[in-house]
Amino acid sequence: MEQLHSQIGPRSPRLEGAQPQDLLKLGNLLAEKCALQEARATYRQAFQVARASGDVRLTAEVMGRLLRMASEARDSAEIAQLERELRGLMVSYPTQMPAAVWYCQAVLSGQREQWREAQFQLRQFLRALAHEKSLGTPSEPEAEARGWVMLANTFTQRGHYRRARVLLNWALARYEDQSLRTINGMIYLQLGWLHLRAKETEPAQGWFEKAQAAFLADHNWYLHLFVLYAYACLARVKSEFAKANWYLEMLENASKGEAFAFIRTQIEVERKRLSQESVDLMVDGRKLQVQTREKSGISLGKQYVLLHILEALSEAHHRDGGDSDRALSKAELIEKVWGEKYRPHAHDNKLYYNINRLRKLIEPDMKEPQYLLNWKEGYRLAPGLRVQLSGANNPLKRKFQKTEARGLKRGE
Repeated sequence: MEQLHSQIGPRSPRLEGAQPQDLLKLGNLLAEKCALQEARATYRQAFQVARASGDVRLTAEVMGRLLRMASEARDSAEIAQLERELRGLMVSYPTQMPAAVWYCQAVLSGQREQWREAQFQLRQFLRALAHEKSLGTPSEPEAEARGWVMLANTFTQRGHYRRARVLLNWALARYEDQSLRTINGMIYLQLGWLHLRAKETEPAQGWFEKAQAAFLADHNWYLHLFVLYAYACLARVKSEFAKANWYLEMLENASKGEAFAFIRTQIEVERKRLSQESVDLMVDGRKLQVQTREKSGISLGKQYVLLHILEALSEAHHRDGGDSDRALSKAELIEKVWGEKYRPHAHDNKLYYNINRLRKLIEPDMKEPQYLLNWKEGYRLAPGLRVQLSGANNPLKRKFQKTEARGLKRGE
């Protein structure tokens, strides 16, 4: 344990003298508020105090919490170190290990998608919890319920949907009226996922909404992030692609920093699913990138005019009306992109030049465009094209428009 102890660093003066149980509670609260870095630092201080006291049981419990934080941050070095130290304690002091150690290991296994292992660890957790209860050892009132709900999640992940549904309905009947913190939200969320896997989108949305209300009532902002993720997946299944991307952007903004590495990995996985399932042409105004059926990660660099042409055409592509209503005349494009009143002698060459630049980037064959088509006196995106527009109204647009307007007036 000496090696791990040397990595943790000095105590925080503001918590000097605090008891490890109090530090654990504080760390849990910080984690719920999405202050994951602060939670991790608090658990580290709890580890120092517990280790100095010689309390093996408490030290192991704190190490379990640290393992969860390291897993959230995808800190492979600390995960490996903590796992080695924890296994050593479990071998040396098997009768002094708290049930919580098994739960924390199950969370780590779940994040690794080792669901069979997670299922075994959760069963060990529930057995250890029952044994502690028979000995009169106090535990969190939510601990048992959390174990059953997470066990149902392993059933879902392994494709045992009927078993998961039976267990969740049993948990709902047993715990819903007990007002246990976070438990109802976890049950609702898992029931929503079961319905979503069966493509039952309306029931899934109802359960996700109940989970959101429950987590907000508990002020658990961390678990609320997983509701946003669920909403994004639901929107994708319902082919509401812009909404799905909006939820992912909201989730990404709420989970910045290395401490949220696990969630951010999930966001990227869902973005890939979204692009594979839903999009012929994706325009990301935030990253200044375009993706087509043939190619991903097409960078627009600082060519903001190309981005804004695509944004304008994408917005027209999505609007209601007849087929002709989804095109833009040259006058409309000039007004939307450059903010100028159309003057053929000043704008035509500029527009042709930028349309050709854009086609060179996105079209597999410039001679037979598949994405950006000519239309009477203007342009449009190809009929039937599945287009996803995200991060529109880039804050640089106004600056760009002013610069372009000055250039046009000078005849550039």
